Amino acid sequence: MVIQLESQQISMSSPFDTIVAPITGAENAAVAVVRVSGTEAWEVAAKVFQPWPETPTPRFALYGHFITGDDGLALPFAEDHSYTGDQTVELSIHGSRASVQALVEACLVAGARMARPGEFTERAFLNGRLDLTQAEGVRDTVEALTQTQLRQANLLREGTLRDQVRAIRAEVEAVLAAVEASVDFSEEIGDLDRPVAVAQLGVAIQELDRLLLTQEAGRILRRGYRIAIVGPPNAGKSSLLNALLGYDRAIVTEVPGTTRDFVEERIDLGGVPCVLTDTAGLRETEDRVESIGVERSRRVAEAADEVWYVVDGTVGLTPEDEASIETIERPVAVIWNKADLLQPDRSYRTYKTYSISALTRQYLDLLVDHVKGKIDSTGAESVWINDRHAPLLHSSRESLDNAAKTLKVDLPFDLASVHLQAALADLGQITGETAGEDVLDAIFRNFCIGK
Repeated sequence: MVIQLESQQISMSSPFDTIVAPITGAENAAVAVVRVSGTEAWEVAAKVFQPWPETPTPRFALYGHFITGDDGLALPFAEDHSYTGDQTVELSIHGSRASVQALVEACLVAGARMARPGEFTERAFLNGRLDLTQAEGVRDTVEALTQTQLRQANLLREGTLRDQVRAIRAEVEAVLAAVEASVDFSEEIGDLDRPVAVAQLGVAIQELDRLLLTQEAGRILRRGYRIAIVGPPNAGKSSLLNALLGYDRAIVTEVPGTTRDFVEERIDLGGVPCVLTDTAGLRETEDRVESIGVERSRRVAEAADEVWYVVDGTVGLTPEDEASIETIERPVAVIWNKADLLQPDRSYRTYKTYSISALTRQYLDLLVDHVKGKIDSTGAESVWINDRHAPLLHSSRESLDNAAKTLKVDLPFDLASVHLQAALADLGQITGETAGEDVLDAIFRNFCIGK
């Protein structure tokens, strides 16, 4: 929700400030909630809500009236027992934009300042209520559009990735402790058992590899699987887009070259967020506008995760189609349309081939299953890493591999220690133990106001 501030400008932030923001959506609703959090949260609440008891009972809702003229509930939380870890009160009011804005303004006058995007969750992290992966899970939960996205967000919020990363850190720390002890106290404890240490690192590397296998599924989940629908004119590309969407998004006519530019839509296919792009028909044309559309179609295909090449099943693949398919450098599925009229030989070289009817919607479930297969192999209950985690895991794995090689060839222990410490630093950036201010800023600035 956008709050126009007239009575107070947002001041420089401080972890000791008392902050306020609506934590519910921006649209008008029956009820909205405004959160006040910080050392003076209850004092602010006492100025805007009556009756406010001298000693509120935490987590006991109060009914009363706001100085804005509205009535509603106040729910106080004690320090260390709130979402942020700070003293907090959540104020429930009627959900009109005017009502919410008036209450936020009143809280600002009473001594709070407007919260920055993500500041409530950032404070929860700084107060030890969440680690960075759980904070990312909060953001992913708010932004989830599909059940698969929501399931993965829940796994992050529950601490699944945090626990796995900390288990790997524990393995590495045990090896580092043994290495450093063998250097400092070699006379008392003897030499390091190198094979045992290498085996421990092998276990940690295997766990890293298992997490890294989820990188592609995580990328698809968060960015969307981009599918370019290409093919000759009148093959049924726009009809296929409309059939999958369930409504007429693209213009469909019998006139070749109707689609002059690409049409892009987001869609949930079996829990997988996808970006479908209907493109201009691929053919040689002297029409200047259509030729621009054809060129754009080729560029869209080049940028896609996968290309669906649609052909008219009653016509079949022409030599021009085969030549076009061979030039596509992305994964290709050949879609034979008009299966209601003809069931063709669906095989075409090594390409995945499907026979469907965009008109009757027959066999569209095969395309949905095809897309689901892009992430199903990873395991529904596994937590999938994101683009921030992946390079840190790769770097950590490389450091552990170097440490293991050092121990195998009997090089000085100090070299192995350097590699092990580097791996621990990378793993700590994932959960937040070693993350710098720039990392925190990059994560929390992408949150919305109220989270």
